[in-house]
Amino acid sequence: MKKTATGILLGIFISFGILIVLALWPLPYELQTVPPPPPAPPMVLEMPAPEMPPAVPDEPKPLDVGTGLPPGEKPEISTEKTGDISIPSEPAEPPKSNIPPIKQKPEGKPGKEIGKAKPAASKTEAQKRIETVKPALAPEAPPPSAISRTELDALQSLLERLRSAYVEEDLSTIKQLLVLSILQESSLKKIFNSYANLQADLEALKQGEDRLTTAIRISSLKNEKGNAVIPGPGWGTQPLMVTPKDNRWNQVALAGAVFKSGQTTPMDIIAPMINHTLPAYTAKPGKPAEITAAITDNVKVLRATLRFRAQGERNYEATQMIEGANHAFSGRIPGSMIKAGSTSMEYYIEARDAEDNISLEGRPTAPLVIAVVPPVSE
Repeated sequence: MKKTATGILLGIFISFGILIVLALWPLPYELQTVPPPPPAPPMVLEMPAPEMPPAVPDEPKPLDVGTGLPPGEKPEISTEKTGDISIPSEPAEPPKSNIPPIKQKPEGKPGKEIGKAKPAASKTEAQKRIETVKPALAPEAPPPSAISRTELDALQSLLERLRSAYVEEDLSTIKQLLVLSILQESSLKKIFNSYANLQADLEALKQGEDRLTTAIRISSLKNEKGNAVIPGPGWGTQPLMVTPKDNRWNQVALAGAVFKSGQTTPMDIIAPMINHTLPAYTAKPGKPAEITAAITDNVKVLRATLRFRAQGERNYEATQMIEGANHAFSGRIPGSMIKAGSTSMEYYIEARDAEDNISLEGRPTAPLVIAVVPPVSE
Protein backbone atom coordinates (compact mmCIF):
# COMPACT_ATOMS: atom_id res chain seq x y z
CA MET A 1 0.00 0.00 0.00
CA LYS A 2 2.82 2.33 0.87
CA LYS A 3 4.54 1.70 -2.50
CA THR A 4 1.29 2.39 -4.33
CA ALA A 5 0.71 5.70 -2.56
CA THR A 6 4.31 6.68 -3.14
CA GLY A 7 3.99 5.97 -6.85
CA ILE A 8 0.86 8.01 -7.11
CA LEU A 9 2.47 10.97 -5.39
CA LEU A 10 5.53 10.65 -7.56
CA GLY A 11 3.37 10.67 -10.69
CA ILE A 12 1.57 13.79 -9.49
CA PHE A 13 4.88 15.59 -8.82
CA ILE A 14 6.19 14.62 -12.25
CA SER A 15 3.02 15.89 -13.92
CA PHE A 16 3.26 19.22 -12.08
CA GLY A 17 6.91 19.42 -13.00
CA ILE A 18 6.16 18.89 -16.68
CA LEU A 19 3.46 21.58 -16.58
CA ILE A 20 5.84 24.05 -14.94
CA VAL A 21 8.58 23.30 -17.49
CA LEU A 22 6.14 23.77 -20.37
CA ALA A 23 4.95 27.04 -18.90
CA LEU A 24 8.49 28.36 -18.56
CA TRP A 25 9.75 27.08 -21.96
CA PRO A 26 10.64 30.15 -24.41
CA LEU A 27 8.31 30.80 -27.41
CA PRO A 28 9.55 30.81 -31.07
CA TYR A 29 11.08 34.04 -32.41
CA GLU A 30 8.11 34.82 -34.64
CA LEU A 31 5.69 34.62 -31.68
CA GLN A 32 7.71 36.68 -29.25
CA THR A 33 6.02 39.92 -28.30
CA VAL A 34 9.04 41.36 -26.62
CA PRO A 35 10.82 43.87 -28.96
CA PRO A 36 14.33 42.97 -30.02
CA PRO A 37 17.14 44.73 -28.28
CA PRO A 38 18.30 48.02 -29.93
CA PRO A 39 21.27 47.75 -32.33
CA ALA A 40 24.60 48.75 -31.08
CA PRO A 41 25.56 52.36 -31.87
CA PRO A 42 27.97 52.79 -34.82
CA MET A 43 31.50 53.59 -34.16
CA VAL A 44 32.26 57.29 -34.33
CA LEU A 45 35.68 58.39 -35.33
CA GLU A 46 36.90 61.51 -33.69
CA MET A 47 37.51 64.19 -36.41
CA PRO A 48 38.74 67.74 -35.92
CA ALA A 49 35.96 70.30 -35.85
CA PRO A 50 35.59 72.14 -39.23
CA GLU A 51 36.28 75.81 -39.34
CA MET A 52 33.00 77.74 -39.44
CA PRO A 53 32.69 80.59 -42.02
CA PRO A 54 32.20 84.05 -40.61
CA ALA A 55 28.62 84.83 -39.82
CA VAL A 56 26.81 86.77 -42.56
CA PRO A 57 24.53 89.46 -41.20
CA ASP A 58 20.90 88.90 -42.00
CA GLU A 59 19.59 91.04 -44.82
CA PRO A 60 17.17 93.65 -43.57
CA LYS A 61 13.62 92.62 -44.18
CA PRO A 62 11.56 94.97 -46.36
CA LEU A 63 9.31 97.19 -44.35
CA ASP A 64 5.59 96.82 -44.52
CA VAL A 65 4.16 99.58 -46.73
CA GLY A 66 1.26 100.30 -44.40
CA THR A 67 3.01 100.15 -40.99
CA GLY A 68 6.68 100.72 -41.76
CA LEU A 69 7.56 97.54 -39.70
CA PRO A 70 9.04 94.21 -40.74
CA PRO A 71 6.46 91.70 -41.99
CA GLY A 72 4.66 89.85 -39.19
CA GLU A 73 5.22 92.49 -36.51
CA LYS A 74 2.30 94.50 -35.29
CA PRO A 75 2.54 98.07 -34.10
CA GLU A 76 2.35 98.63 -30.38
CA ILE A 77 -0.83 100.24 -29.30
CA SER A 78 -0.54 102.27 -26.16
CA THR A 79 -3.49 103.05 -23.97
CA GLU A 80 -4.30 106.22 -22.17
CA LYS A 81 -6.44 106.07 -19.11
CA THR A 82 -9.29 108.48 -18.74
CA GLY A 83 -10.87 107.84 -15.40
CA ASP A 84 -11.60 104.13 -15.14
CA ILE A 85 -11.81 103.55 -18.89
CA SER A 86 -8.77 102.63 -20.99
CA ILE A 87 -8.92 104.18 -24.49
CA PRO A 88 -6.51 102.79 -27.02
CA SER A 89 -4.56 105.57 -28.70
CA GLU A 90 -3.90 105.57 -32.47
CA PRO A 91 -0.53 104.25 -33.50
CA ALA A 92 2.04 106.77 -34.63
CA GLU A 93 1.89 107.60 -38.32
CA PRO A 94 4.33 105.33 -40.17
CA PRO A 95 7.20 107.00 -41.97
CA LYS A 96 6.53 107.87 -45.58
CA SER A 97 7.92 105.49 -48.14
CA ASN A 98 8.82 105.93 -51.76
CA ILE A 99 7.24 102.55 -52.53
CA PRO A 100 3.84 103.11 -54.20
CA PRO A 101 0.92 101.49 -52.41
CA ILE A 102 -0.34 98.21 -53.78
CA LYS A 103 -3.84 98.44 -55.19
CA GLN A 104 -5.79 95.51 -53.79
CA LYS A 105 -8.61 93.99 -55.74
CA PRO A 106 -12.04 93.79 -54.08
CA GLU A 107 -12.91 90.52 -52.41
CA GLY A 108 -15.04 88.05 -54.23
CA LYS A 109 -13.54 88.78 -57.65
CA PRO A 110 -11.03 86.41 -59.15
CA GLY A 111 -7.67 87.85 -59.97
CA LYS A 112 -3.98 87.48 -59.46
CA GLU A 113 -2.56 87.31 -55.98
CA ILE A 114 -1.94 90.72 -54.50
CA GLY A 115 1.63 91.69 -53.90
CA LYS A 116 3.20 89.17 -56.29
CA ALA A 117 4.41 91.49 -59.01
CA LYS A 118 6.33 90.12 -61.94
CA PRO A 119 10.00 91.06 -61.90
CA ALA A 120 10.85 93.75 -64.42
CA ALA A 121 12.63 92.47 -67.48
CA SER A 122 16.20 93.54 -67.84
CA LYS A 123 17.16 95.93 -70.60
CA THR A 124 18.99 93.17 -72.41
CA GLU A 125 15.92 90.93 -72.43
CA ALA A 126 13.74 93.77 -73.69
CA GLN A 127 16.18 94.43 -76.49
CA LYS A 128 16.15 90.74 -77.39
CA ARG A 129 12.35 90.79 -77.62
CA ILE A 130 12.45 93.84 -79.89
CA GLU A 131 15.05 92.20 -82.10
CA THR A 132 12.88 89.10 -82.27
CA VAL A 133 9.81 91.08 -83.38
CA LYS A 134 11.54 93.23 -85.98
CA PRO A 135 12.07 90.48 -88.58
CA ALA A 136 8.32 89.75 -88.51
CA LEU A 137 7.48 93.25 -89.79
CA ALA A 138 6.97 94.03 -93.48
CA PRO A 139 10.25 94.66 -95.26
CA GLU A 140 10.97 98.34 -95.72
CA ALA A 141 11.68 99.82 -99.13
CA PRO A 142 15.27 100.93 -99.64
CA PRO A 143 15.83 104.62 -98.96
CA PRO A 144 15.87 107.00 -101.95
CA SER A 145 19.55 107.65 -101.34
CA ALA A 146 20.23 104.10 -102.58
CA ILE A 147 19.36 105.04 -106.17
CA SER A 148 22.35 105.00 -108.43
CA ARG A 149 23.19 107.51 -111.15
CA THR A 150 22.36 104.93 -113.81
CA GLU A 151 18.96 104.24 -112.27
CA LEU A 152 18.29 107.97 -111.94
CA ASP A 153 19.02 108.53 -115.64
CA ALA A 154 16.73 105.62 -116.56
CA LEU A 155 13.99 107.03 -114.33
CA GLN A 156 14.30 110.50 -115.86
CA SER A 157 13.97 108.93 -119.32
CA LEU A 158 10.85 107.03 -118.22
CA LEU A 159 9.25 110.21 -116.83
CA GLU A 160 10.02 112.14 -120.01
CA ARG A 161 8.31 109.42 -122.05
CA LEU A 162 5.34 109.78 -119.73
CA ARG A 163 5.18 113.56 -120.25
CA SER A 164 5.31 113.09 -124.02
CA ALA A 165 2.48 110.56 -123.83
CA TYR A 166 0.35 113.18 -122.05
CA VAL A 167 1.04 115.76 -124.75
CA GLU A 168 0.27 113.24 -127.48
CA GLU A 169 -2.79 112.07 -125.51
CA ASP A 170 -1.54 108.49 -125.86
CA LEU A 171 -3.44 106.58 -123.22
CA SER A 172 -2.03 103.16 -124.15
CA THR A 173 1.56 104.30 -123.50
CA ILE A 174 0.54 105.98 -120.24
CA LYS A 175 -1.01 102.69 -119.07
CA GLN A 176 2.31 100.94 -119.73
CA LEU A 177 4.29 103.49 -117.72
CA LEU A 178 1.83 104.27 -114.93
CA VAL A 179 -0.01 102.22 -112.33
CA LEU A 180 -3.60 103.44 -112.80
CA SER A 181 -6.84 102.74 -111.00
CA ILE A 182 -10.08 102.34 -112.99
CA LEU A 183 -11.16 105.87 -112.00
CA GLN A 184 -7.82 107.37 -113.02
CA GLU A 185 -7.85 105.62 -116.39
CA SER A 186 -11.41 106.72 -117.19
CA SER A 187 -10.64 110.30 -116.11
CA LEU A 188 -7.57 110.53 -118.35
CA LYS A 189 -9.58 109.15 -121.26
CA LYS A 190 -12.26 111.80 -120.65
CA ILE A 191 -9.64 114.57 -120.60
CA PHE A 192 -8.11 113.44 -123.89
CA ASN A 193 -11.55 113.19 -125.54
CA SER A 194 -12.67 116.63 -124.30
CA TYR A 195 -9.58 118.80 -124.81
CA ALA A 196 -7.00 119.55 -127.47
CA ASN A 197 -3.64 121.33 -127.57
CA LEU A 198 -2.63 119.79 -124.26
CA GLN A 199 0.72 120.91 -122.91
CA ALA A 200 2.37 119.36 -119.83
CA ASP A 201 5.45 120.04 -117.74
CA LEU A 202 7.33 117.67 -115.46
CA GLU A 203 8.27 118.89 -112.00
CA ALA A 204 11.66 118.10 -110.47
CA LEU A 205 12.14 114.89 -108.51
CA LYS A 206 12.03 115.19 -104.73
CA GLN A 207 13.27 112.69 -102.17
CA GLY A 208 10.99 111.33 -99.48
CA GLU A 209 11.48 108.75 -96.75
CA ASP A 210 10.76 105.73 -98.93
CA ARG A 211 9.89 107.17 -102.32
CA LEU A 212 10.64 109.78 -104.94
CA THR A 213 7.94 112.26 -105.90
CA THR A 214 7.27 114.47 -108.89
CA ALA A 215 4.19 115.68 -110.79
CA ILE A 216 2.71 116.15 -114.24
CA ARG A 217 1.47 119.75 -114.49
CA ILE A 218 -0.95 120.54 -117.32
CA SER A 219 -0.06 124.02 -118.49
CA SER A 220 -2.36 124.49 -121.51
CA LEU A 221 -5.66 123.12 -122.79
CA LYS A 222 -8.34 124.09 -125.29
CA ASN A 223 -11.90 122.83 -125.41
CA GLU A 224 -13.97 122.25 -128.54
CA LYS A 225 -15.12 125.91 -128.57
CA GLY A 226 -11.49 127.03 -128.71
CA ASN A 227 -11.55 128.45 -125.16
CA ALA A 228 -8.32 128.30 -123.24
CA VAL A 229 -8.87 126.11 -120.17
CA ILE A 230 -7.20 126.29 -116.76
CA PRO A 231 -7.83 122.90 -115.11
CA GLY A 232 -9.01 122.72 -111.51
CA PRO A 233 -6.39 122.09 -108.80
CA GLY A 234 -7.67 118.55 -108.27
CA TRP A 235 -6.38 117.38 -111.65
CA GLY A 236 -4.35 120.21 -113.20
CA THR A 237 -1.32 119.03 -111.20
CA GLN A 238 -1.16 115.25 -110.97
CA PRO A 239 1.33 114.00 -108.31
CA LEU A 240 3.45 110.98 -109.19
CA MET A 241 5.01 108.54 -106.71
CA VAL A 242 8.09 106.53 -107.65
CA THR A 243 8.89 103.48 -105.52
CA PRO A 244 11.34 100.59 -105.99
CA LYS A 245 10.18 97.35 -107.57
CA ASP A 246 12.41 94.31 -108.05
CA ASN A 247 15.32 96.37 -106.64
CA ARG A 248 14.82 99.00 -109.33
CA TRP A 249 13.32 102.48 -109.11
CA ASN A 250 10.70 101.98 -111.83
CA GLN A 251 7.32 101.79 -110.06
CA VAL A 252 5.43 104.99 -111.01
CA ALA A 253 1.86 105.64 -109.88
CA LEU A 254 -0.60 108.52 -109.63
CA ALA A 255 -1.55 109.68 -106.15
CA GLY A 256 -4.83 108.13 -104.98
CA ALA A 257 -6.55 111.50 -104.41
CA VAL A 258 -6.27 112.57 -108.07
CA PHE A 259 -9.64 112.82 -109.86
CA LYS A 260 -11.61 112.42 -106.63
CA SER A 261 -13.95 115.07 -105.29
CA GLY A 262 -14.16 113.99 -101.64
CA GLN A 263 -13.79 110.26 -100.98
CA THR A 264 -16.01 108.58 -103.58
CA THR A 265 -17.48 111.15 -105.99
CA PRO A 266 -15.62 111.46 -109.31
CA MET A 267 -14.27 114.93 -110.00
CA ASP A 268 -15.83 117.23 -112.58
CA ILE A 269 -13.06 117.73 -115.13
CA ILE A 270 -15.10 119.52 -117.83
CA ALA A 271 -14.71 123.29 -117.86
CA PRO A 272 -17.48 125.66 -119.02
CA MET A 273 -17.79 126.55 -122.72
CA ILE A 274 -17.95 130.18 -123.85
CA ASN A 275 -19.51 131.12 -127.20
CA HIS A 276 -18.74 134.76 -127.93
CA THR A 277 -18.39 137.03 -130.95
CA LEU A 278 -16.90 140.51 -131.02
CA PRO A 279 -19.51 143.29 -130.91
CA ALA A 280 -20.38 144.80 -134.26
CA TYR A 281 -20.11 148.33 -132.91
CA THR A 282 -17.21 150.49 -131.80
CA ALA A 283 -16.93 151.93 -128.33
CA LYS A 284 -17.56 155.64 -127.82
CA PRO A 285 -15.89 157.75 -125.14
CA GLY A 286 -18.09 158.12 -122.07
CA LYS A 287 -20.63 155.54 -123.32
CA PRO A 288 -20.90 152.05 -121.76
CA ALA A 289 -20.10 149.03 -123.92
CA GLU A 290 -22.19 145.86 -123.58
CA ILE A 291 -20.43 142.48 -123.87
CA THR A 292 -22.53 139.28 -124.22
CA ALA A 293 -21.73 135.56 -124.46
CA ALA A 294 -23.51 132.21 -124.24
CA ILE A 295 -21.89 130.18 -121.45
CA THR A 296 -22.76 126.55 -120.64
CA ASP A 297 -21.36 123.80 -118.42
CA ASN A 298 -21.93 120.07 -118.00
CA VAL A 299 -22.95 120.73 -114.37
CA LYS A 300 -23.40 124.44 -113.66
CA VAL A 301 -21.68 127.73 -114.35
CA LEU A 302 -20.70 129.06 -110.94
CA ARG A 303 -19.61 132.53 -112.02
CA ALA A 304 -18.82 134.54 -115.18
CA THR A 305 -16.59 137.61 -115.04
CA LEU A 306 -15.80 140.33 -117.58
CA ARG A 307 -12.29 141.78 -117.19
CA PHE A 308 -11.33 144.94 -119.12
CA ARG A 309 -8.80 147.79 -119.34
CA ALA A 310 -8.00 150.72 -121.56
CA GLN A 311 -5.21 150.21 -124.04
CA GLY A 312 -1.89 150.92 -122.39
CA GLU A 313 -3.13 150.19 -118.88
CA ARG A 314 -1.41 147.45 -116.90
CA ASN A 315 -4.20 146.14 -114.66
CA TYR A 316 -7.63 144.86 -115.53
CA GLU A 317 -10.88 145.93 -113.92
CA ALA A 318 -13.60 143.31 -113.35
CA THR A 319 -17.36 143.15 -113.32
CA GLN A 320 -19.63 140.14 -112.81
CA MET A 321 -21.71 139.08 -115.78
CA ILE A 322 -25.45 138.56 -115.30
CA GLU A 323 -27.15 135.39 -116.57
CA GLY A 324 -30.24 135.81 -118.69
CA ALA A 325 -32.41 133.50 -120.77
CA ASN A 326 -30.90 130.60 -122.70
CA HIS A 327 -27.58 130.77 -120.79
CA ALA A 328 -26.88 134.27 -122.13
CA PHE A 329 -24.51 136.24 -119.90
CA SER A 330 -23.92 139.95 -120.23
CA GLY A 331 -21.44 142.41 -118.75
CA ARG A 332 -20.91 146.14 -119.16
CA ILE A 333 -17.77 148.22 -119.52
CA PRO A 334 -18.61 151.51 -117.77
CA GLY A 335 -18.47 154.68 -119.90
CA SER A 336 -16.09 156.25 -117.37
CA MET A 337 -13.47 153.71 -118.39
CA ILE A 338 -13.77 154.55 -122.10
CA LYS A 339 -11.88 157.79 -122.44
CA ALA A 340 -11.42 160.10 -125.37
CA GLY A 341 -7.69 159.61 -125.35
CA SER A 342 -8.03 155.83 -125.72
CA THR A 343 -7.87 154.19 -129.14
CA SER A 344 -9.21 150.78 -127.97
CA MET A 345 -10.53 148.78 -125.02
CA GLU A 346 -9.13 145.33 -124.15
CA TYR A 347 -11.12 142.61 -122.41
CA TYR A 348 -11.58 138.88 -121.87
CA ILE A 349 -14.31 136.65 -120.39
CA GLU A 350 -13.72 134.18 -117.58
CA ALA A 351 -16.19 131.39 -116.69
CA ARG A 352 -15.76 129.13 -113.67
CA ASP A 353 -17.55 126.00 -112.39
CA ALA A 354 -17.80 124.52 -108.87
CA GLU A 355 -14.62 122.44 -109.34
CA ASP A 356 -12.63 125.60 -110.20
CA ASN A 357 -12.24 124.64 -113.83
CA ILE A 358 -11.86 127.93 -115.72
CA SER A 359 -12.50 128.72 -119.37
CA LEU A 360 -11.22 131.89 -120.99
CA GLU A 361 -12.44 133.65 -124.09
CA GLY A 362 -9.45 135.85 -124.74
CA ARG A 363 -6.55 135.84 -122.31
CA PRO A 364 -4.76 138.38 -120.12
CA THR A 365 -1.74 138.32 -122.45
CA ALA A 366 -3.87 138.16 -125.64
CA PRO A 367 -7.11 140.07 -124.91
CA LEU A 368 -10.01 140.82 -127.23
CA VAL A 369 -10.10 144.40 -128.54
CA ILE A 370 -12.85 146.97 -129.25
CA ALA A 371 -11.87 150.07 -131.15
CA VAL A 372 -12.71 153.42 -129.56
CA VAL A 373 -14.01 156.08 -131.95
CA PRO A 374 -12.69 159.51 -131.05
CA PRO A 375 -15.31 162.24 -130.67
CA VAL A 376 -16.14 164.29 -133.74
CA SER A 377 -14.73 167.80 -133.44
CA GLU A 378 -17.19 170.61 -134.01
